[in-house]
Amino acid sequence: MRTEEYRTLVRLIRELASEVRTVKTGLDSKIDHVAKKVTEAFQGFGILDPEEETWTEQQVCERYHVSRRTMYEHRTNGRIAYIKTGSGRNCKVKYRKADVIEFFSVLNA
Repeated sequence: MRTEEYRTLVRLIRELASEVRTVKTGLDSKIDHVAKKVTEAFQGFGILDPEEETWTEQQVCERYHVSRRTMYEHRTNGRIAYIKTGSGRNCKVKYRKADVIEFFSVLNA
């Protein structure tokens, strides 16, 4: 390969690399924009809240207008996953937010 051909090849590779970086940067910014919009939409519906990963049984009952007895039946029949902290009658029952939303969306469908 002659020196002039080599220089031309190097120049073309650099131009191509520059164009790829420009396209990638543009695509990355579009992906970031879409991800931000989706996150905002989920937060608007109360799905994503970093402060609140779980709901207490009382919170679930209030949000979905069901009784504690109904939630107890769903738990004991294995229809919804739950987290039990403590033991005995004074234990706290919590539900993962994502599980509750999925459960009630399927239940009401």
